[in-house]
Amino acid sequence: KITVPTLTIGGAYDTMDPKHKEWMASEMPKGQYLHCPEGSHLAMYDDQETYFKGLIDFILAVDGK
Repeated sequence: KITVPTLTIGGAYDTMDPKHKEWMASEMPKGQYLHCPEGSHLAMYDDQETYFKGLIDFILAVDGK
C-alpha cells in the first residue's frame, strides 16, 4: 500500500539482512534499494560516501532535478 518513492538502505555488515531490505524495495511500486558495501546498521557513519551520495541522488530524482 506504500505508493510514495521509498528508499531502503542496507550495509554489507548490517545486523539486518541486506537482501531482505533489497526485497522490501522490490515490493513497493516506487521502491529503490541502496547497498553500502562498507556499511553496518549505521552506514551513515561507516560508509558515509556511499550512503550520502545514494540518499542525495534519491532525493534529487524524486524531486525531479
